[in-house]
Amino acid sequence: MLLEGRKKIFTDVKHIDRTNVVKVLQKAYGVHQENANDIQLLMFFEQGKQPLQRVKTIRPDIDIRVNSGLPNYIKKFKLGYHWGNPIMLIQRGDKELHGENGEDDDLGISALNEILKNGENIAYKDQQMGEFIEISGIGHRMVWPRDFPENSNPKDESLVNVFTLDSRFTFMVYYDGPGQKELMGVTYAKRKNRNVFTCFTEDAQFEISGEKILSETPNIMGGIPIVEYERTFDRTGCFERHIPAINALNILESDFTNDVAQRTQEIWWGDNVSFTDEEGNESKPQSGDWVLTRSDSGSAAKIAPLSSTFQGDATLNAINSQRTTILQECYVPIQYESSGGGSTGVATDMASGWSAAELDALQEQQMTERGKRKELKLVLQALKFVPDKVLPSESPLRKVHVSDIELKFLRKKNSDMSIKANTFATLVSHGVHGRHAMEYIDAFTDTEQTWIDSKDGVEAYQKTIYEKNTNENLNSNSASDTQNQTENSPIIDKV
Repeated sequence: MLLEGRKKIFTDVKHIDRTNVVKVLQKAYGVHQENANDIQLLMFFEQGKQPLQRVKTIRPDIDIRVNSGLPNYIKKFKLGYHWGNPIMLIQRGDKELHGENGEDDDLGISALNEILKNGENIAYKDQQMGEFIEISGIGHRMVWPRDFPENSNPKDESLVNVFTLDSRFTFMVYYDGPGQKELMGVTYAKRKNRNVFTCFTEDAQFEISGEKILSETPNIMGGIPIVEYERTFDRTGCFERHIPAINALNILESDFTNDVAQRTQEIWWGDNVSFTDEEGNESKPQSGDWVLTRSDSGSAAKIAPLSSTFQGDATLNAINSQRTTILQECYVPIQYESSGGGSTGVATDMASGWSAAELDALQEQQMTERGKRKELKLVLQALKFVPDKVLPSESPLRKVHVSDIELKFLRKKNSDMSIKANTFATLVSHGVHGRHAMEYIDAFTDTEQTWIDSKDGVEAYQKTIYEKNTNENLNSNSASDTQNQTENSPIIDKV
């Protein structure tokens, strides 16, 4: 099982239209099938379908096969640490290129968070997509305008459609040239024993089956509504590089378990012993029977288990070392019991692997942010199709630009809360904008909404601090000036 990441699908065609879409699709689908097969293998491997890479030739009647479960353990950690909290949106700053009012941007971004979090349940859909990204290295998301029938009640619904697509049935086609521009997004399903492909280019939407174009309609989004996320540049899953090591661990654990079973069911060896009755019939003792031996012709009778066993401690150490190495190379913290006090929080984080896990998360965060910004552009584009009766034209939500938005990734939210609280107080008291201080300490799930709710109090506190410091400085300077004048005067008290 040698996997090298999912292949990126390219074409040398600069523009896809009705004349060449079928030809491009057929070539791209061949590459996608390889990726889809790899994704399915990785999903099986994570679920525990891990064929043991050896044949047991000695005592094949005892052949216990153990799977370590590490792929699932690694994936679950990545999902919890990288995707456990929804990616929230906050305003980058009050002074921005578009000249919009900062308060309107705050309200618009907060409304966008509410739409995605409550209306679209984006946290659940991010977990769905994170499952594909962490296992296979790629994931796919689609955004499309929502229909609003006359009798619908949009107050309890989302304003856009956001779908997490199955990466085994979705792919992107890129131009094989500078910039590697996205030319087509494809998703398909099997209907009546044939695949029906929905292909999106920048200006058209095609339905294709076989070599036949079933329909062609304009792409109302004005761009490809499918976004392809990547976990790393080589598009590998979180445990994919370490499959050979996991297979070796499975062999170690299986052979150790077999050794225990073989010692429990050992074959007995008898030397100079004959189990015969008075009539000369041979018999074998049963479990729990007494076995009596005697010496004939000066030779001692002997009965002993016939076995070849591992060194237990050495094998267990090898299993533990192999497991620890895999977790370290996958940047997963190691759980262990503390041997005593004396270590600082930073030292403990480094020793257990939390610092390495955070660095890996930061790298993956940059890859995720690239896809998330493309997704946000599509969401804001889809909002333009919402009727004015549902979303008024003067709504702050319609004034939000992608460049106004900063993405907030939350990890280890509750750690070192006393330090975070002191840091926030120090930043605010020294003039740092309250929203930026909240973002820096990484303590709130929805920083934008927290800032909107807390803005008046934070700004009032800062104003009080500034006025107090200003008055104290004025009094101090005034007293100092009077003292200096008195000491340096050639007349006062020196006549």
